[in-house]
Amino acid sequence: MTAGKRLISSALWATGWLAFMGSLLGQAAPSLSEQKAQAEALEKRLPVPTLDTKKSFDLSPARQEHLQKYLPETYRKLSQREPLHLLVLGDASALQIQEGPVTDTFPGVFASHLADQFFYTGGVQETGHAESTDVMPAIVLRSLARPDGSVLDAAAILESTARQTPVDVVLICYGQNDAAMQPPAFSRAIGAAIAGARALGAEVILCSPWLPVAERSEAVLGLARPLADAQQELASELGVLHSDLGDLSRLLSIPSHQSLDEGQVFERIERTYREYFYLDATGAFTPRPSLHHQLGSLLYKDLLEPRTALPWQLISSTAQELKPGELTLTYRLKNLTQNPLTLTALPLIANGWKPVKARSSVTLDAAATQSLSVSYAAESEAPPIQEALLRQPILISSDTIARVETLRAPLAPVSIVWGLETLFNQESAFLAGCQLVNPSKKALKGSWQADFGGQIIKENFDLPSEATIPLNLRFDLPKDAPAIRNVPLKLTVTLDGQTLTSTRQVLLTRNLGLGQSIPLTTDNGQPPAPITLTPKADNNTLTLVFDLPSASLLQESPDGRGPSWQVELNLDARSYGKRLEPGSTATLRATGQATDGPGKVHPIPAWAFGNGYAATFDPKEFSAVLSSSDDKRQITFTLPRTYLYLHEWALENGNSQLGLAVRLSLQGSDGYTTHHLPLTGKPRNDIESLVVLELAKQPTPRVTVDIE
Repeated sequence: MTAGKRLISSALWATGWLAFMGSLLGQAAPSLSEQKAQAEALEKRLPVPTLDTKKSFDLSPARQEHLQKYLPETYRKLSQREPLHLLVLGDASALQIQEGPVTDTFPGVFASHLADQFFYTGGVQETGHAESTDVMPAIVLRSLARPDGSVLDAAAILESTARQTPVDVVLICYGQNDAAMQPPAFSRAIGAAIAGARALGAEVILCSPWLPVAERSEAVLGLARPLADAQQELASELGVLHSDLGDLSRLLSIPSHQSLDEGQVFERIERTYREYFYLDATGAFTPRPSLHHQLGSLLYKDLLEPRTALPWQLISSTAQELKPGELTLTYRLKNLTQNPLTLTALPLIANGWKPVKARSSVTLDAAATQSLSVSYAAESEAPPIQEALLRQPILISSDTIARVETLRAPLAPVSIVWGLETLFNQESAFLAGCQLVNPSKKALKGSWQADFGGQIIKENFDLPSEATIPLNLRFDLPKDAPAIRNVPLKLTVTLDGQTLTSTRQVLLTRNLGLGQSIPLTTDNGQPPAPITLTPKADNNTLTLVFDLPSASLLQESPDGRGPSWQVELNLDARSYGKRLEPGSTATLRATGQATDGPGKVHPIPAWAFGNGYAATFDPKEFSAVLSSSDDKRQITFTLPRTYLYLHEWALENGNSQLGLAVRLSLQGSDGYTTHHLPLTGKPRNDIESLVVLELAKQPTPRVTVDIE
C-alpha cells in the first residue's frame, strides 16, 4: 500500500469513528456524501507524502563505486537509462549452449541482470532481432564470437565488422581454442584487442573461459588455465575488469568426501561439474543453459564487488628441469584460516607437461605452510617457454571447495627463453631471439654452445642475480639450399656441473616468385610425387595453381556428400610497411567434388586480408575450378585484385609482397591428406605462419625464417 493510500484510509477511519460516536450520543449519522467531504477535509490537513527517486535501486555505495571503477561511462549510461550496446568477442566458450538463443548465454544473462538492476523496460535485445530502442530503453547485445575463433582475430574484428554498429562495452572471452598458445603471445593479442576496443571509445570486460569437460576430463581441464592466469595479470596491469568463468569454487557445491583417495576426489569434482553439460550423440559435451545462467550471474557479481578469498594460498613456486623431458615443480601451500585444513592437490596437464608423480593430500594446522612437489614428463619434446616462468595448473580442493589454481614457477637454475619469431626477408644471416634469465639471488657463471646446421657458436657468461642476458645466436643462411628446408637449432647451457639443452626447429622458406612452382609438404613429409603450387598475377587477378601429378589422387568422398577437395588460403595483403607488423588474417575456403568444374567459395570475413581491411567481399567474385588435361589435374583459385585494395600491387617489384599460406586437402583411398605451405605449428591466422610471395618473376634470394 502506498503512502497516499494509507493516508486516505486513515482519514476514512477517523470519519467513521466520528459517525459511530455521534450515534452513541443520539446524533443523526452523517450521510455518505458528508462523510466523504469530512474525509477530504481531514486529508488536506495531513502532511503531503514525498518519495525520493532512486537511480540505482538496491545498489549499495560500495557496489556503485566498484562498478564505476571499471566501467564509468557504462554506469553513467545505465543510471540515465540510455541505450547500451554490448559487443561479444570470443570462441565457442562465449556462446556455445545446448538449445538456447544468444540471450540465454552468459553474456545475455549478464545483460539481463543489468537491465533488471537499472530498470530497462526494453530488456535485452539482440542486434537484428530487436525493437527500436527509441521506443523503450534497452540493452542491445551483439555477438561476433565465432566457434573457431582465435584471440588473434579480435583486433582485426574491432577494426572492421565491429564498427558497423555502436559499441559501448566489449566483452572478450578467448582461451579454449588458443590453449596451445604461449601466455606472452596470448597477452599481446589480448592487449591489441583492448587497444582496439578503446579506439572505438568502448570499455572492456575480460573473461577467462569456462572449463571444458571430455571423456577424460583430466586431459583438458587445465589446458587453458595458463592463459587465464596471464589474462588476469594483464587485466590487473591495465585496470580492466576480469572475471574468471573457470573458477569452480563459485560454481560447485561439492558433497563432503570424507576419506577418499585422489582418484575418487577428482571423480567426485568432475562428476559434479559434468552435470552442467549435455552429452550429444557425437560424444561432444555442450554447456546446458544452467551453466550459462551461473556464469552470467558470476560475471554480474564480479562487476559489483571484489571476489571472496579462498581458505588457502599458493606461494613460492619454483621449477627445475633435471634433464630434457623431466621437470620437478615445488611450491608452498598456506592455510589462511585459524582451523586445521585438509587439502587435496591434483596437478593437471598443460604446456606440454604431464604430471607423473605428486603428493596429493596434505593437512595443514591453523595458519601453517607446507611444501609440496610434482614431477612432470614432457608429452613429446620438451616445449619451449617464451617467458621466464612456467605456469602449471593444479586442482586444489578442501572438503567442500574446489578450484583450478595456476602455479607461477621460475625455472632454476636458469630459464632459456625463446622469442620464436618469424623473420621475413632475411638475406644472408638471421638472429634467433633467445635469453638466459637468472631467477635466483646469486650470480651465476657458465658457458653456452649453439649448433645450427654445423655452424657452432660458443661463449662464456656471467649472469648477475635476478638478471637477464641476450644470446648472440646469429647464423649464416645456407647457400644453394632447397626452397624449403628444416634445420634444428640446438642450444646447450652448462653451469655448476649441470647441462641444460633446448632444441628448436627452424623452417627456412625462400621467397616465392610468380610463375615458379614450389612443392607442398604433408604431415608425413614430402610425398614421392609432390603436389606443387604455382602463383600467377596480372593487373587484375592473383591466381594460385595447384598441380596434381596423378588423376588417381582425387576421389569422391565415401558418403557422396562431403567435398573431394578443399583449398584453404591465408593472405596478408596489407601494404609493405604494415605487413611487417603484428596482425592476423582469416582463412578463405573453397571446396569441390572430384569431377571437373567449379567449386564453391565460402563466405569471406571482412578482415580476411589483414588488419585494416573492412569490406564486404562477394564470394562470387572469386573462383575455384578443378580441370583435367592428359594425366594431370589442376585446381585453380583466382582472387580479384580490386579486393586487395590496401596493397601497392607493383608487378616485377621485389618489395611488392604478399604473405601467403595454403593448405590443400584431397580425398584419396585412405581418406583426406592435407598438403601445406608452409608446414608450421603456428596458428594459421597469425601472420607469422605465412611465407613471402613477391609479385615478380625473378624473386630476390631472401628467406623467411620460422623459429618454432
